[in-house]
Amino acid sequence: MRIGLVCRHFQAARGGLERYTTGLADELARRGHEVHVFANTGEAAAPLRLHRVPLFPISSPGKNLSFAVMAPRGFTGLDLDVVQSMERIWTQDIFRASDGINPVQMRQRYPNPLVRRFKAAGPRRQVLTLLEKRIFERGGARYVITNSNLVKGQICRFYQISPDRIRVIYNSVDHRRFNPQVRGRLREQVRQHHGAGHGDLLLLFAGNNFQLKGLDIVLEAMTRVSSRRIRLLVAGSDASISYRRWAVQNGLGDRVFFLGHQEGLEGLFAAADLLVLPTRYDPFANVCLEAMACGTPVITTCTNGASEIIEHGHNGWILSTGEAGELAAQIQAFMALPDRSLMGRRATEASAPFTPDRYMDRLFDLYESVLEAKKK
Repeated sequence: MRIGLVCRHFQAARGGLERYTTGLADELARRGHEVHVFANTGEAAAPLRLHRVPLFPISSPGKNLSFAVMAPRGFTGLDLDVVQSMERIWTQDIFRASDGINPVQMRQRYPNPLVRRFKAAGPRRQVLTLLEKRIFERGGARYVITNSNLVKGQICRFYQISPDRIRVIYNSVDHRRFNPQVRGRLREQVRQHHGAGHGDLLLLFAGNNFQLKGLDIVLEAMTRVSSRRIRLLVAGSDASISYRRWAVQNGLGDRVFFLGHQEGLEGLFAAADLLVLPTRYDPFANVCLEAMACGTPVITTCTNGASEIIEHGHNGWILSTGEAGELAAQIQAFMALPDRSLMGRRATEASAPFTPDRYMDRLFDLYESVLEAKKK
């Protein structure tokens, strides 16, 4: 099969969308398919074929719109069987809505309706609205992939689109890398490195957008838990000065450790008793699936698509309000468990079906649907 993948930056180090695209390209090539990548930046080694997409280099709306128009021009003459885009472009067979949609992002970022209305009138948001209407309502894509029912429901709420055109394909996890054996190898070593004793509860927060992911909620929740034997590891590259100051001012200065960017989280999953991610919005935080695969239970919010693979109170907890008091209560509920390891084993079991092979099977089912639609 001759497959086109569209991603503005074909560089795995840039973020989750880019890691997904580079990984998918490699897997498709490994399976013997001819893979064409359309990107503005990045490099691709054979057998991948990289097509450089020019864009207008000034302003965000200019970049977004020019890439959306120029990328499909690169398809000409290649006779591609399927084009899957991770970016909002003018024409594609499949659009993967990996970062959610503009109306939801606007409500999250600008809760004040007047501010939101003002921002929506700006050129950047106008371009995003134009492209999403084109994709969802005006024939810009045959199908849409979402990584959660959360995002599928949001698309159906804000746009006139048949639910049959949207396929939910949950993310996968590499169980060779993320597994309970990691805890046996690394747990005590990493805990000792961060000063966590045998009786300490070690929380892990992982994310690069501290405000969106709810670090402030985690810190406040820690002040509401009576035990002082709680430590928090913060992994992520966001600015931390204000959070450090708040922690010190509220008596947490010696119990919160900011680690900065971390290339691999396996050791932190092994060391942690809980992953706490009270995110205000996330289509599907893959860090939750990775933690569960390592046997680390997760507390997250119902506004995280990854909550759909968690059974509340059985293999993790789902916060309905996302408030600090609710998070503190669930942390205390975990501390009161007679056998905390049972929750971790259940988390691992819940992660087991989400394999790369399962993901690819579902993706190829959709590719076949595209080919059938083209024959009609």
